[in-house]
Amino acid sequence: MHLLVNDQIHLTEFRPSDKAACVQHLGDREIYDRTIRIPYPYTEADFDNWLEITIKATEQHGEPIHFAIRTNDDLFIGGCGFDGLTKGHRAEIGYWLAKPHWGQGIMSTVVSRACEHALASWKLVRITAHIFESNSASARVLEKNGFVCEGHLRKHYLKDGRFFNGNLYALVR
Repeated sequence: MHLLVNDQIHLTEFRPSDKAACVQHLGDREIYDRTIRIPYPYTEADFDNWLEITIKATEQHGEPIHFAIRTNDDLFIGGCGFDGLTKGHRAEIGYWLAKPHWGQGIMSTVVSRACEHALASWKLVRITAHIFESNSASARVLEKNGFVCEGHLRKHYLKDGRFFNGNLYALVR
């Protein structure tokens, strides 16, 4: 699987060879602080579990639904994918990007391309995204791609023994 995002970025399946880079990137506390489901500290065992999840999801759906984000020279720099996929109906998008690549517009273009693929290939009518209320960068990525904030989720997330507010965004065709 190879989805071209632009002349600098493409999406592929996750590979076992991504382990070291993934563990390194997700070892950054700032990524953990902005994401809902990524553990910290992120270990090689976490990557192995993730890779198994992606393999099973690919088998279940007959194609990848989780993608590695790569530069044009095939450097692994992040991830983007869909959970709760019901073809012909809906899915939830999630994503993260290695910190050295923040602020360059990469994630906005990745989310655009991933959603375009999901809407066309899986005939989705609804894509949702859950984010922490404090994650304004992720909110901007979603809003640039036509997502609308449908709800404010008070004390919806429990992380590190603390409750956090969230926002539910959706893109509806």
